[in-house]
Amino acid sequence: MSRVKTLSTAGILGALSVLLMFLEFPIFPFASFLKFDPSALLIIASLFLFDWKTAMFSLITKDIVFYFVKSGDLIGVSMDFIAIFTFISILTIFKLNINKYIKYSISSFGVGIIMVLMNMAIIPIYFKMSFSEAAKYFGLSSWTLIITIIAFNMIKFIIDAILGDLLYKRIKNFFS
Repeated sequence: MSRVKTLSTAGILGALSVLLMFLEFPIFPFASFLKFDPSALLIIASLFLFDWKTAMFSLITKDIVFYFVKSGDLIGVSMDFIAIFTFISILTIFKLNINKYIKYSISSFGVGIIMVLMNMAIIPIYFKMSFSEAAKYFGLSSWTLIITIIAFNMIKFIIDAILGDLLYKRIKNFFS
């Protein structure tokens, strides 16, 4: 497939993933700001179909379109970008011959750790309170919030990776 067709397809996958961002819901009601949406599955499918650079193009397209269409929230879009960037980057690094579900778990755990660190930095800016005050606001200890953020990201990205893999298997012959 030519590079132009590849980038066109990646752009379309990125734009379509914006639509999936409208399907959001909290996994943990006590931490309602952590919302699951299946948009990463198309970015992950782009990674499986093509390569890391093309998946990054899909991701950048998705987040730019999302910013202007729905969000207008630079912090939320940045957090989404960092989470998906981390997942596809770790997944790309793990080209080892190990079970794909182990790769998904390791990658999603890595996202969880990065997102804990990002939330520790962003919550004081976004919510105008410290991380521990935010945890108390949600009726949680800081450690419980840390575990919740890690668990949320593991659930989100394992589901998105499995769905992205299933989509890839269904459409890969079309792109050969």
